[in-house]
Amino acid sequence: MRVTRLLIPLTILAFLCFGCVERYYPEDDNLFTGTLVVNAHLSDRPGQQVINISRSDRLLYPEYIPESNCSIEVENQGGDAITFTETDPGNYSCDVPDDFIIHGSLYRMTLVTSDGNRYESEYAGLKPSTRIDSVYYELESQATSDPLIDVEGIRFYMDFEVAPREAEFMRWELIETYEFHNPNHKGFIYSYDRVMRPLPDSLSDRQCWITGYVNSIFTLDAGNLGRQDFNYMPLHFVSNETQRLSYGYSLLVRQFSLDEAAFRYWDELKKNSQEMSGMYDRQPSFTPSNICNCDNPDERILGFFSVSGVTEKRVFVKDVVGLKKYDVQFCTPFPEIPRLRYMLTADLPVYISEAIIIGTDRTHRGETVLECLDCRVRKGSSGDPPDYWPIQ
Repeated sequence: MRVTRLLIPLTILAFLCFGCVERYYPEDDNLFTGTLVVNAHLSDRPGQQVINISRSDRLLYPEYIPESNCSIEVENQGGDAITFTETDPGNYSCDVPDDFIIHGSLYRMTLVTSDGNRYESEYAGLKPSTRIDSVYYELESQATSDPLIDVEGIRFYMDFEVAPREAEFMRWELIETYEFHNPNHKGFIYSYDRVMRPLPDSLSDRQCWITGYVNSIFTLDAGNLGRQDFNYMPLHFVSNETQRLSYGYSLLVRQFSLDEAAFRYWDELKKNSQEMSGMYDRQPSFTPSNICNCDNPDERILGFFSVSGVTEKRVFVKDVVGLKKYDVQFCTPFPEIPRLRYMLTADLPVYISEAIIIGTDRTHRGETVLECLDCRVRKGSSGDPPDYWPIQ
């Protein structure tokens, strides 16, 4: 099975893409560690919205470093303001009232960190959203490095309304949810009492629903299109090499109308990350932020403040005709069971699974990881289907 992995997470991708254009060298890993990172992209939807504040970390084995105890306000050009309060480390929420979100208005963010530094964004304009007509898919194959092997799957497309005067600049955000099944191996746990026991039901769930962002950036400057609709815009490709298309798949497409400054920011990020074909295929640039330190304008800030109109549409996929389902074995227990009696307490608990050896009727018992027995511990996973899940 060929597995394509992102070289770096989106947060670190953003780290590579800000500021003046210069070559990034891995040996300078600590150069921008500790830089303020602001993720403040608000929409025209009333209700709870979130601003995330953190500090950048090293590229090698990065960790999330939340910036707590900040004071954050967003105000319009008339001086009306709303306050965001910290709900969990680094995340600041506000229940945005209906009358605060007005198309055509200008907004800016003020941020004061716990050390007393004050930051302000430039004003950002709120553009009205446009309609998504449809989201659909087609069977597709992609070439690999081996000219004799193609990867099968589906590619999503969409049709949408274009309003070149009111909503010239556009961006799309994709969120996928899919049903996931762990193999039905017997599970055991060797814990602090030094006895191997069957895995309790509280640690065993083999059917889950995993949700996450599609790590691609889609933008469009619609100003020169000269028409009122856009059809057959390609989105992301989903292969049959994972379980994503095996039991049920849902894609949520969010369409944002941006002002020009926000569009330039996202479009530059797209250029630096497009297809992630190689870390140095294109010289990475540091996209300038529209946020600055009021007392130290030379301080480099990572991130952007924007407001945008948004519309969304969800599509469900199950049993794609003509597409072979994923049938590769995974979560096979390790070849040998560990010498449990010699395990240090710090290494406990140890998880064991028992599986049938492929091509035989014999079973094998060996060490495994918890996520192979309880899929709920996988990133973005839940043991219960989301409310919108119609697929049975």
